[in-house]
Amino acid sequence: MRLKLFAIVVLLVVGGAAVAVSTGILTPAATNATSLLTAAASVTDVTDEIAATGTVEAASQYELAFGVAPLETAGSSTSDSTANSNSLASSIEWPVTEVKVAAGDQVTAGQVLATADTSDLESQIADAKRAVSSANLQLKQARSDHADANGTAAKRQTQIALYNAQTAAAKARADLAALVALRANKTITAPAAGTITDVAISKGSDAPSGVAITMISGELRVSTEVVESDIAAIKLDQQAAVTVSALDASLQGKVVSIDPVGSASGSSGVVSFAVTVALVSPPAGLRPGMSADISIVAASATNVLAIPSRALSGSAGAYSVRVVASDGTVSVRNVEVGLVTSSLAEIRSGLQAGERVVTGTSSSQNTTTTVGGGGAFPGGGFVRQAR
Repeated sequence: MRLKLFAIVVLLVVGGAAVAVSTGILTPAATNATSLLTAAASVTDVTDEIAATGTVEAASQYELAFGVAPLETAGSSTSDSTANSNSLASSIEWPVTEVKVAAGDQVTAGQVLATADTSDLESQIADAKRAVSSANLQLKQARSDHADANGTAAKRQTQIALYNAQTAAAKARADLAALVALRANKTITAPAAGTITDVAISKGSDAPSGVAITMISGELRVSTEVVESDIAAIKLDQQAAVTVSALDASLQGKVVSIDPVGSASGSSGVVSFAVTVALVSPPAGLRPGMSADISIVAASATNVLAIPSRALSGSAGAYSVRVVASDGTVSVRNVEVGLVTSSLAEIRSGLQAGERVVTGTSSSQNTTTTVGGGGAFPGGGFVRQAR
């Protein structure tokens, strides 16, 4: 009987505990231990840098074709292959007789790169000369007819014919002059010293109507995009650090151009501006098209007292910090601030080197589950602690 009574009591105690937990009689008592995070004011360099990713390119790219003057395009970006063609030059057949270069070759200014047969050009020039002679005869006849015309109607008709003849003669002369001008570019030569990047012609075949040979020239540089929120801090001649991962190289450069007009790209619609950084002493093996990481120094303060910028409270002109004394007491102190970056803030007055400022807080929570009202289970109760 006593065993049965004891079992019943145990069941009642366990059941009561379960009910207490489910109904909230057992409640967690939480305690927070909070500590201050601090950092010491120290003398260092504060630098505001703008980071971007760009592409190595040459200062100039030239698109070369038979019958067309060399066309210089900005940088070394790929362009439309028909950009350097015109309707008259493309109407001429240019059978290639010699190709003297291949992609990757280094060339000098004035060097002959390719030649073509000009038989078709000379044939069209001869036709144009005959067209000029015919137009001149027709113009002469129109003038004579107009001079001999009698009556208002006849005068009007011959005047119209004279105007048409004058227009036809002028066009014939212009067509002849345009064809003769093509002779100056019957041979493709390098307009400057540089590197051949593409050859789209071969000996024995007719040259294409577009670009025949592409080359780059001038110093290597890096083109990048800077978002509108940073562009105001970019100035010409600012120093830049350039890293080319492909060569494991760290280079120096400076800003040489800033596009005055921005453009929006991507779904975000963020406006950015093209910025070009010229490279100082680029290493061997650096090639257009390689990617590069750029860090442009927007502002800097050397050998100044500084603290983590997250320690600042307030706004420009009214900053303050919390200073921790040696005895652990904390006081608020106004400070004069100079250059502020995302990580460091220059302190011009209000602090001394070595003084510690509050940068934040950290806390840990101790949670103890106890019987509501401060009681405990018989036999010492149940305690669960989480940290």
